[in-house]
Amino acid sequence: MAGGRRHADYLLPATTFYERDDVPLPLAEIQLTPFIQWTEAVVAPRGEARDDWRIIDDLARELGFAAVAGVATKWIGTSRAAGVAQRALGFGVHRVTPTKLVDGLLRAGRDGDRFGLRRGGLSLAKLRAQPHGVVLADHVETGVLGKRIKHRDRRVHLGDDRIAAELNRLLDAPAATSDYPLLMIGRREVRSHNSWLHNTPKFRDGTRRHRALVNPADADAIGAADGVTVRVVSARGFIEVPIERTDDVAAGTIAVPHGWGHGDAGWQTANAAGGANVNELTSPLPEDLEQLSGMAHLNGVPVRLEKVPAKRRAKQPAAVG
Repeated sequence: MAGGRRHADYLLPATTFYERDDVPLPLAEIQLTPFIQWTEAVVAPRGEARDDWRIIDDLARELGFAAVAGVATKWIGTSRAAGVAQRALGFGVHRVTPTKLVDGLLRAGRDGDRFGLRRGGLSLAKLRAQPHGVVLADHVETGVLGKRIKHRDRRVHLGDDRIAAELNRLLDAPAATSDYPLLMIGRREVRSHNSWLHNTPKFRDGTRRHRALVNPADADAIGAADGVTVRVVSARGFIEVPIERTDDVAAGTIAVPHGWGHGDAGWQTANAAGGANVNELTSPLPEDLEQLSGMAHLNGVPVRLEKVPAKRRAKQPAAVG
């Protein structure tokens, strides 16, 4: 948050997962055993924190539309007549909340109570009465793909022209140059999941250090021994991090784990672990994003290695107990 204050005109604090009700709808489609669970907020929101959806909805209303109620367009369409219908239903639309949407999805779904027409069916009220969740079936239903495909030929269309064009553009881009001869990829580490666990002492092994995995041939090219701090430079910026010489990565590629270098974020345990923020090497500029998804390029980033003189190397952080 401290870093955000330096660059932001306004801060819109969102609630944490302990401060809001929740239901894992986005994960339902990847479960082997269909399961659903509603969890209540544990504590009241701190300070001026509000749920993400309320912040987004308020911003959208200032821009002239209802973001949360936008799901209605899937049901009534986006034609001129549909727009008139939405405005006519404006009073009801403005009362839509994620809680009401979840209740409606549950009640209208396969296992729902059909708004009172099916005895024993699910509703949000019944789900709330089961704090440990509800198993919806023994296993995922199979043989249903044909019913879900909406194309007239009943085939899954994977060869979209826009995807093919973007792939060709990426393939035509030079993989490496003399200035940046290596490609950097990311790496997930055990007991680290994005930034969720980085400030938890139980999951922060005090002996673990940030390391860039480098093939011995690439390390030899700059005369870097195992454990030596090097500078990883991209067109965007640079970081300094010790290397681990290993054949686990191919020559021409280095792997730098993410989840380090929290700086002045205010997390004492995470800050004390040290390391470098790999995002310093990637670009947020619109022209550098992946064109279809809008994602930053986090893998295959052209970089070079430079040896850091001993007098300029950062001191290793003390072990975190």
